[in-house]
Amino acid sequence: MNIVPWEITTGCERLTEGCDNCPTYWEAEANGWDYHPKFHSSRLRDPYEMIPPVNIAVSPGSDLMHEAITKKQIMSVVDVIKATPHNHYEIGTKRAERLVALDIAWPDNCSVGIPVEESKYKWRIDMLREVDVKSKMIMFGPMTGRVGELNLEAIDYAGVVVEAWGPNPRKVEQSWVDEIKVQCEEWNVRYVSKHWVSKETI
Repeated sequence: MNIVPWEITTGCERLTEGCDNCPTYWEAEANGWDYHPKFHSSRLRDPYEMIPPVNIAVSPGSDLMHEAITKKQIMSVVDVIKATPHNHYEIGTKRAERLVALDIAWPDNCSVGIPVEESKYKWRIDMLREVDVKSKMIMFGPMTGRVGELNLEAIDYAGVVVEAWGPNPRKVEQSWVDEIKVQCEEWNVRYVSKHWVSKETI
């Protein structure tokens, strides 16, 4: 199933070093576009106009959980997801604290995930376990170091993001990827070799 972007929000801001090569930031910088986070209510109808079934990436290159996006706006997105059960939605966020704090019961036709760039962000996995969603995913990357030992209990699938953009793409060591693959097998987590957030994956 093809993956279609739904840019219900655009713009973001740097949160961690993993953001440094964000392709949407550098595109905005090159074109002089405003990169402040915005919610586009006019795009709420977009999924209704897509020929189903489609796999929809929600706010790619942005973050639906950004503090500039209100809970009311986020819930309007949830309402669309509920109203289009023939589609599947993928929502990724680095803002795991807000994801948990909003306490949303996500519809079954969506996956919610978090990135883990290196070992110091593994705490996001624990927060993801608290989210009321049927399908939980982890995007390992853009990696800035090995992640080490993982607790993947209640995680459904995972993938590794390899940078192929920005002014200085960071190299990913094969050993870092192998370490993740082995642990996914041990925890019976589906390893996805190609994911919508990546331009190139190992």
